[in-house]
Amino acid sequence: MEKKIISIADELRRSISLPFEGKLVGGNGAGRAVATKGKLVMEKKTLSAAAGILEAMKGFDCSGNTHMLHPRLDVRTVKLLNSFKLASGIDMNRFIAFSIHYLFQKHPELKTYIKQTLENFEL
Repeated sequence: MEKKIISIADELRRSISLPFEGKLVGGNGAGRAVATKGKLVMEKKTLSAAAGILEAMKGFDCSGNTHMLHPRLDVRTVKLLNSFKLASGIDMNRFIAFSIHYLFQKHPELKTYIKQTLENFEL
């Protein structure tokens, strides 16, 4: 018989993804989840939006990137990103790289601002 070695992180991810009994309380209702009969039921809008973003993040190729940044994040953000990694398997570097790329893609006026500022810059 072949035994499979499972890391603690894999075991945590698996246990987090399993359905549970009870109700989650709190939040503003936008991403509120209620567990009923062992199944996690989330609002369809929140679930489909999260699934789309997760798929985009998983498909985001940052393997060719060689430059490293060392962002300074507050404790709450780091804890949230660590929890996100456990829940989705997407690490902080991919999350941050995707988020910055997405920000510039959705707000091209930032690129325009940068170009205009550098054109008008005098030494």
